[in-house]
Amino acid sequence: MQTALHTAMHTHDQTNAIDVLVVGAGPVGLALALGLARAGVGCRVIEREPRFRDRGVRGKGVNPRTLEVFDDLGVVDAILDRGALDLKVRTYEGSRLLGEVDPAAGNRPAPDRPYPGMLLLGQHHTEEVLRERLAGYGVTVETGTELIDYTQDADGVLATVHRAAGRDTDGRDTAGRTEQLAARYLVGCDGGRSTVRKLAGIPFLGETWEEERFLMASMDVDGLDTDAMHIWNDPRLGVGALAMIPMRADANWAVHLSVAPDEHGAIPAPTGDTFRRLFAERAGLPGITLHEPVWSTVWRPTVRMVERYRDGRVLLAGDAAHCHSAAGGQGMNTGIQDAHNLSWKLAAVLRGAADRLLDSYQAERLPVARAVLAATSAQHRALFGADGARALTEQFVHLAAAGNDFTGLSVGYRGGPLGRDLDDTTGIRAGDRAPDAPCTTADGTPTRLFDLFRGPHFTLLTVGAHPAPETSAPLPVATPLRRAAVLDPGGHVARAYGLRGPAVVLVRPDGYVALTGATADPGTLAEQLLSYGARYAPVA
Repeated sequence: MQTALHTAMHTHDQTNAIDVLVVGAGPVGLALALGLARAGVGCRVIEREPRFRDRGVRGKGVNPRTLEVFDDLGVVDAILDRGALDLKVRTYEGSRLLGEVDPAAGNRPAPDRPYPGMLLLGQHHTEEVLRERLAGYGVTVETGTELIDYTQDADGVLATVHRAAGRDTDGRDTAGRTEQLAARYLVGCDGGRSTVRKLAGIPFLGETWEEERFLMASMDVDGLDTDAMHIWNDPRLGVGALAMIPMRADANWAVHLSVAPDEHGAIPAPTGDTFRRLFAERAGLPGITLHEPVWSTVWRPTVRMVERYRDGRVLLAGDAAHCHSAAGGQGMNTGIQDAHNLSWKLAAVLRGAADRLLDSYQAERLPVARAVLAATSAQHRALFGADGARALTEQFVHLAAAGNDFTGLSVGYRGGPLGRDLDDTTGIRAGDRAPDAPCTTADGTPTRLFDLFRGPHFTLLTVGAHPAPETSAPLPVATPLRRAAVLDPGGHVARAYGLRGPAVVLVRPDGYVALTGATADPGTLAEQLLSYGARYAPVA
């Protein structure tokens, strides 16, 4: 019996056979594709929408850990240039100012965390930056292309797609065509209504909070200070009754209004008149003019997640696997970090690593999604409770504190399947995020750890007197390995990693610690790398 991949290779154009088909070109799908492309993995990205988003207010909070992911992917400067970092927050009750919080006061860059604050940037800008970077690897998003169905077997996936508009990778007009794409793996990054998840038969457990609705819009606003976001509390509706957030890259405002259904279950339409009326009722500030929205929608919280991230050669990431309350701005960030975890593992398996490596994706990321879902749900209830204004102020004070979970910096995989600590030489443990730190190379050249980690390779970091262990004879490449011996004249590495002497730290391609110890002989190192199911070879 022929396999799906074999059939596709022999009955269709062989250019359709690829390593990974990514379904969905939001931030998660683009981050995944970028991680794959830079690792040399052939991928295609399809998006059912006929054109790219160029406005909107979704996914506008980029947390510190995601900024580190963007640093690794080579796009952080472009993201920072467009966004606004740590805006002040003013809370009101009616026309009365309750207080102001400046998150930047507690979010100063430090040697171990160069991006400490929350960046505000519309999701459409993040997508544009990622698409531009991805195009540099020769990968363009195929818009107007919808997944209809797929079949899979032990060798691959055969996806049926319908092209409502657009052109294929050779520039040919494909409007109205249904065709098949063969891939070794398929990843669904297609959002909360994921077609991939539904076709895989994976339940999406949880609930939609039907009693809550939010009107969201992008619009011009005159007369309001642009150096802060402004939040009004209504004792009847709780905090978030009205939120107005300046969006620097769009030169306009994101406006959020919480509303309740009337006695007939109707929700007011998100029109300019509705926003102006409710602003007058809830804020009461004179001299403020709200113009017509350039984009608007009605949104309701959905709190759901899957019990498994994988069905054979089909995997899920982002909202396709978990949807959260918007409180804390964690949805997009959690999804992008899903993608960063998955991309290097797919690349390794496609180079010859054991398929079981992909099982660690669910083992590591599902508990993170579950914890984020619980935290954001609790945060949502607190913010929209009777004392929401105080809760909101406390939230921003809390976000300003180093190590808060909403920064993503404390997320890790201790006790997971891919880590090993040889002794207690380091305070940092296998599975922890690998911090940044200034240091020097063995010849005295200044550098930073993030500069050494950047790329789709493992980094064997040795600090102090020990030379980096020699690896065994090179084998066919599955997981590239870079050896980096550094000196620590400022003591920053020792503080960040809790070193008690010379040490060896193996860092994964996604910036998490794989192995720690005072030293690692070649056999131990090879054993650890092989525990990933991976063969390895040196990287220059």
